[in-house]
Amino acid sequence: MLRIATTVTALLLALVAALPGAVQAAPAHAPKVVVIVGPVGPVTNSFRAMANEAAATARQYTPNVVQVYTPNATWPAVRKALQGASIVVYLGHGNGWPSRYRDALYPPSQNGFGLNPTAGGGDEAHQYFGEASIRREVKLAKDAVVVLSHLCYASGNTEPGLPEGTIRDARQRIDNYAAGFIDAGASAVIAEGHLGPAYYVRSLLAGNRSVARIWSASPNAKGHTTSFASIRTPGYTAMMDPDRVSSGFYRSIVLKSGVTSGQLNAGAQTAVAETTPGVPSLVDVGLQLGTPYLKDRSVAGAKSSIWIPYKTDKGKSVPAGLAIGVRWDPIDVAQPEPEATTQATAAAGTTTGPQSDSTKPKPNPKPGAAARPAPVATPGALAAAAPETPDADDPSQQRVSLVVPERLGSLVDPKKAAAGQTRIRAPLTMPTAPGRYRLVVTLHDKTGVAYDAATQALVKGLLVRVTGETAAEYLVAKQAKAAAGKTLKLPVGVANLGTKAWGVDAAAGPRKPGDENVATRAVLVARWISLVPGTAAGDEAGVVSLPVGLAPANVARVVVDATAPKEPGEYLLMLDVVVPDIGSLASKGIAPALVRVTVE
Repeated sequence: MLRIATTVTALLLALVAALPGAVQAAPAHAPKVVVIVGPVGPVTNSFRAMANEAAATARQYTPNVVQVYTPNATWPAVRKALQGASIVVYLGHGNGWPSRYRDALYPPSQNGFGLNPTAGGGDEAHQYFGEASIRREVKLAKDAVVVLSHLCYASGNTEPGLPEGTIRDARQRIDNYAAGFIDAGASAVIAEGHLGPAYYVRSLLAGNRSVARIWSASPNAKGHTTSFASIRTPGYTAMMDPDRVSSGFYRSIVLKSGVTSGQLNAGAQTAVAETTPGVPSLVDVGLQLGTPYLKDRSVAGAKSSIWIPYKTDKGKSVPAGLAIGVRWDPIDVAQPEPEATTQATAAAGTTTGPQSDSTKPKPNPKPGAAARPAPVATPGALAAAAPETPDADDPSQQRVSLVVPERLGSLVDPKKAAAGQTRIRAPLTMPTAPGRYRLVVTLHDKTGVAYDAATQALVKGLLVRVTGETAAEYLVAKQAKAAAGKTLKLPVGVANLGTKAWGVDAAAGPRKPGDENVATRAVLVARWISLVPGTAAGDEAGVVSLPVGLAPANVARVVVDATAPKEPGEYLLMLDVVVPDIGSLASKGIAPALVRVTVE
């Protein structure tokens, strides 16, 4: 009777479990799938849509699915979620090597994730946590698989608008980007630049297949596959399948031999309870911060340092290893933004040119390159296979690229700070594009993690004018009055904010007439502009010579004797500097001074 009752009970339980909507207990070792979306500006919603599709697909096979999305995808949150993960899906910015930004591999920020520096800060600002953090702080499930979707560098490419480089460069990027994840426990690292990750999630969880075969059967497969032995991870093999034989590096995999999707179940860990990760704070030391300031002139591309006055409670100090992160948020930058390229444009062999603040060959921090994103497409459209050789003249054949480059003002790059008795200081590099910026400052611990919101609220921002090689500032009243036909004496200060002197001093020693080394100087030119229709005004109101060879950061103080127009009315007195070998600064884009003058 006991045997019959047990059998009946088992059958009833099986029938109940089969009913629609029945709640079933999670398997003790269900594979854990972690889906991460980093901040990528205006295309973030498209990335979220692809991530949601992947997460929904994963839930068809396992109840253990964790989503960590911007604006709350900080490193503490991502690090917590990654522990014991069997499948990791990441969509966001990528930062790899070789690249134009560094002379050598930099593990603290390369080959990892682009995440929110602080929680709730929006979808634009991001900070890189590279292979060093992954290797040191993450333990994946045995034989885990990592899927890197729509990243720059991970599959061998660079960024839209930048040259791809050689096949050798692409191989290095692929190998480097996988290394940290493999050290954390991954058996395979897949990178796809133009395919939504749902395909891989379904293929990995639906059965027991070769991971290499799953990658080869991708809807975006091109048939140009080559393989090579991994240098960073001996014993592993890397494969790449570019759009064309030697360019278009948007598909790759690095894996150990014989790995199958069935091993995910065998290596799966029990579910990890998700808790709010601890965030470091400086509030408990009584930190008070003054207004930051720059130690040197804000000249485009120059090396400088930021200084922050501070105080703490008596007997307390800021912790060792404190870092300062800076982000240059453009307010008024004249340099035009390049367009992000589509695949069809890349296929045609054209690019958008260099990034707006990447004109220096190898600046140390990775600057943000201002670029408008490519048009947004639905996840389904992105997952569909595109023509192997799209027709650049046929818009219907173009494939949208959501591999997005850096945007100027989006990158937070913490630098180790030195804390003295009253000042905290850290190095920084000025943007290479002149203009006006908002300098956003954040405080980070020695691992790069940003301190909590209460600490960040203590930090004041700055508005910074970054000047170029040629720049000027006029110190003059905004309004004045003059008598018709009489002389207006207008005091003016003219500052040389550029990097070169205006003119040259004469060479020492005797010289003769016509000598090429005679002194040269800039002149300040004043012109009248009438604000009354039909009222004429003289072109030139006065010319004043400035000191010989006016040096950078120096101010010349002069008085302009401008004869006022004979007709009463409202006028502008425009002040411009004409420099030897350069000409009118106004013609070079340097705004002239405008003084509104009432002529009575």
